[in-house]
Amino acid sequence: MEKVMRTTQRAKNPPPCARYAVVLNPGTLFQRVDVYALTLLDAERWAAETREPGLEVDVMRVLPHGQLTTEY
Repeated sequence: MEKVMRTTQRAKNPPPCARYAVVLNPGTLFQRVDVYALTLLDAERWAAETREPGLEVDVMRVLPHGQLTTEY
């Protein structure tokens, strides 16, 4: 069973169980979190299924205070 939480917009605070986020269009004004995941493997699977031409997708770690980082 996949442990992902889909969101339609970036929440001010991610769910407490979130450890990773799949981010669409990272580093742009249009950046948004598509999914929060408990494990890196679940996040990477979701990102692989989401990728398509013209759409950048990145997996980021959710820090305890809610910020996102590409450093694992």
